[in-house]
Amino acid sequence: MFETKRRKNYMTFIYSSIIVVLCLLIAAIAWPTEPAAKQVNKTSPTDDDTVDQRDVSDFEPIEEEPSPDEKNNILNEDATYYLVKSIDGQIKVFFVNEDGEPLELETTDIVYELLSTADQKLFDEGCKVESQEELAVLLQDFES
Repeated sequence: MFETKRRKNYMTFIYSSIIVVLCLLIAAIAWPTEPAAKQVNKTSPTDDDTVDQRDVSDFEPIEEEPSPDEKNNILNEDATYYLVKSIDGQIKVFFVNEDGEPLELETTDIVYELLSTADQKLFDEGCKVESQEELAVLLQDFES
């Protein structure tokens, strides 16, 4: 009695294993080896067939999306700069975009009255700074 039940369980295990192996084989064969966008027609043309020859100019170049660091860096444009200027006795930092529109970034801790007359004149006219590094150096020189 136990012998027939063991044999039946053994046969069920064998058949189930064969089915699983066959399914895995079919899946491995059907699985694409190249992404769909990169698949190439690998058939060789015969004398009667014409190969679709597309001009490279038919394809538009893919424009890459700027990285988040590039999006956040407002100094990417060549026509942009920083302007450090005195307004109402306070030294303020502005970002001037490519259209020439100033955008106030911050009011510094620099005390205008304690500056020399030459420095006051510099900030009254406005000091143009090209990079974030130059801006940091300028502000550090006057804030300390």
